[in-house]
Amino acid sequence: MNIHRIFNHRKFCLSTFRNISIFKTQSYKKMENSFTKRYIPGVIPEIELTPTESQIINVLNNYTTAYNSTLESEQSPITLRITGGWVRDKLLGLPSHDIDIGIDNCSGESFVMGLKEWLEEEKKGTDETINKIHKIKKNPDKSKHLETCTTKLFGLDIDFVNLRSESYTDNSRIPTISTGTPYEDSHRRDATLNALFFNLSTKKIEDLTNKGLEDLANGVLRTPLDPMKTFLDDPLRCLRLIRFASNYGFAIDQLAIEAMKQSEIKVALETKISRERIGVEVKKMIINKRGIIGVNDSIELLKEVGFSCVFDVGDSKVGDEWIKENDKLLNEDIMKNFDNINKYLIPIVESKIINFKGFLNEECDENDRVLFYSCLILNTWRDKMIKIGKKDFYVSYLCELNGIKMPAKISENVSNIVKNIENVRNDIKNVSNFKRSEIALKFILPFNDKWGYNLIINCCLEIFENEGSEMISIIEKYKDVFNIIYELKLENSYNESILLNGKELMKIINRKPGPWLKPLNDKLFLWQLDNPGKNKEDMIEYLICMDKNI
Repeated sequence: MNIHRIFNHRKFCLSTFRNISIFKTQSYKKMENSFTKRYIPGVIPEIELTPTESQIINVLNNYTTAYNSTLESEQSPITLRITGGWVRDKLLGLPSHDIDIGIDNCSGESFVMGLKEWLEEEKKGTDETINKIHKIKKNPDKSKHLETCTTKLFGLDIDFVNLRSESYTDNSRIPTISTGTPYEDSHRRDATLNALFFNLSTKKIEDLTNKGLEDLANGVLRTPLDPMKTFLDDPLRCLRLIRFASNYGFAIDQLAIEAMKQSEIKVALETKISRERIGVEVKKMIINKRGIIGVNDSIELLKEVGFSCVFDVGDSKVGDEWIKENDKLLNEDIMKNFDNINKYLIPIVESKIINFKGFLNEECDENDRVLFYSCLILNTWRDKMIKIGKKDFYVSYLCELNGIKMPAKISENVSNIVKNIENVRNDIKNVSNFKRSEIALKFILPFNDKWGYNLIINCCLEIFENEGSEMISIIEKYKDVFNIIYELKLENSYNESILLNGKELMKIINRKPGPWLKPLNDKLFLWQLDNPGKNKEDMIEYLICMDKNI
């Protein structure tokens, strides 16, 4: 995929979905007023500070001046810079509360402790105080290579960390860290447009790669150094660039794309990066600033560079024999499903079923979005299982739990929907012949509050499998099921309590607790579903009239 192709895709998406409410998020609207219109080559743009940002910068500058005035002549003064995403987002006209302060010649903890004492003693033009200081220790296994000190100023969390340089060995992503210059720190970052600094003393932007402002104006993600070196040093940067591209509608530089495709990079991604860190990036791709359009862009990029491995079984303790027999097929299936999502999901969304009765609308829970895409990506393995130790697990469950490290509940919901695909398909053919209780048993109760997502996911998958043909008739078939469920007022039946509790039931039939109780409860609940107008007294009468052999 080249840069022009991505720009054309973005233009197509904008024109196609401008009138669909699900895509009109606040962030997406603001992206229409991009930095591109204001960028003048060779001219350093100004950043407009909010009143709170001005207060923070004034306090930090005043303390820095006081601190530097106490230094001996041979000691180096400190300069503060805001680094990373805050500069990028401010130039794009987007709100940002993610303020990271890069410090040279002083540790973050030492600076914040000194700032706290100075504020308590001097009260220089402000009543602001620091009540809590949180020190985040370095943890190389979690990609945290320097200690960070966090505190709150004027209601905003501020991170303080040293500018750094880093070097890596061939067999580890854990770098050797040393305090770096602003130039070194900017060049070790993932993209030039993320390497822009805002110097607090001069209140000017610093573009030390000489490409950051130009690339931001053009919407291009380019690595400051050779992309192979950048990605081998830290393969997670590949996923970060894909995430930024999809969330901001940016294009990834072709050299970086070609580097990501190299087998050496893929091996490094699988062996050097913790699955927790991979999962964080994948979830951010799915919880996308640009809605479904952005998610599609991320999936298209993952397919293009061949990163199906992010959705495989991850660090599950799977036997070598299973890996040998199934790993290649699993990754091929994931790639095929990437392709299906890119081909067919947007036309399905345009049909409005995705927003039917409020499912997957703008207020949709983040975890439900992850559930939706995970089922589309992992559906091929359905009821297939893997034995680990003495226990069997669904393949889809392990991919979700240990591949992208989602919580157990999401993983269980994914495997539950995926394993029941064939049952749902068969039952939908006969839905018009079912009693009220049968509809609840087949389409609601097995999936609890995810029953609507189950139907939407099955609808999408059936369209995928038919290669987009008969899309309208398939959609109408699933809409009919939705309509029946709402007409029968079954949508909340998974939360419905039985009219008689266990104690009441045992008292009425004069029996002690035992294995007989659950089957009887189930039978009574089905009667209750088929008789929605009946009350407790009616159920007691039905119970008394039942066969005595219960």
